[in-house]
Amino acid sequence: MKNLDFAVNALDSVFDYVRTLNEIDYKSFKPSKGGLTDQGKKLRLGFSTYGLKIYYMLGEWDKLGKTNQNDWTNFINSFQKSYKNFPDNSYIDDVLYQHFKTPSLKSKSKDVGRNIFNLLPKYNFDTNKIKFQKAINAETKQAIASLYQVGKTNNKPYVPTFSTPVSLNQYLHSLNWSKPWTSGAQFASLCVYSKINKGTNNKVLINFVDSIVDKETGSYYKIKPSHSREVINGAMKILSGLDWLDYEIHYPEKLIDYCIANKPITEGCDIVDYIYVLYRCSKQTNYKKEEILIILDESLEEIKKLYHKDSLGFSYFNNKSQTHYYGVEISNGKNLADLHGTLLCTWALIMILESYGNLKTNYKIIKP
Repeated sequence: MKNLDFAVNALDSVFDYVRTLNEIDYKSFKPSKGGLTDQGKKLRLGFSTYGLKIYYMLGEWDKLGKTNQNDWTNFINSFQKSYKNFPDNSYIDDVLYQHFKTPSLKSKSKDVGRNIFNLLPKYNFDTNKIKFQKAINAETKQAIASLYQVGKTNNKPYVPTFSTPVSLNQYLHSLNWSKPWTSGAQFASLCVYSKINKGTNNKVLINFVDSIVDKETGSYYKIKPSHSREVINGAMKILSGLDWLDYEIHYPEKLIDYCIANKPITEGCDIVDYIYVLYRCSKQTNYKKEEILIILDESLEEIKKLYHKDSLGFSYFNNKSQTHYYGVEISNGKNLADLHGTLLCTWALIMILESYGNLKTNYKIIKP
């Protein structure tokens, strides 16, 4: 296929870009090389886990040696803290914590509006408090999953807020499943927590996801979203959770058909979520295999739009670096590559090359 050479060459050189983002050592990373805000310069935890995933995928983790591997593990585990209103031993970056703890006047005003609208039955906006909880949960899940991927564990035991079958089931049903992208992310994190706690909640999670699968699209929700982006990206989150549970996709053929009929926009998260869904489904079935390979090759044309030849990295947006991280403004969006975009596109290239049977043996697939 015409774009595979680009994928191979980009992977061969992308680590050169990643190393330029090292702040002071191999385990600390800047989100981009320019245009950063003060908070973008200070955040550490999330970007360290991004870097770790890239090191693992490119086979660089094994080259570090045990001393450096343990040092990096200890650095990430140093963010485990017990703060009020969060589960004990959550992973908390104090820069992110303070952003939500002391919201701006503008954010407070928006929160008032959200609370008023939420009094009406058809609205279910996330307040600042809910966004705060989801952000800490997302970073905790990301840290635990990243460490697990490289054979490491959290130092202190972590038990999520909803840890009993009854409370977990109630929480899952309380989420807004007309917005499966965000709700699916919460589901996926709970799958990771169940995995590290010996599968204690696997049955509840599986029973729940069995109840919300849509037989027409193959995706997962209670009320069909109005936009295909929500359907596909929501499916991606659920599929990532199912991967941690070692549970099969319910209707992979339906999901494949839906993806084929609904191409994504060129944005780091969207294009990679789309590729991940097709990749996972095609691992379970040979349905439309050749058509999927053609689409994956075409997807490389979209990924090329995010590539920066000068720096050898990728940006999250087309001609624009990532601007926000869980609601925190980290950059002014210059036309530069960034760490998150590079992580996502590296992962996508590896999935595509593996699908074609053209992946170098030192490259590895991650569980998101």
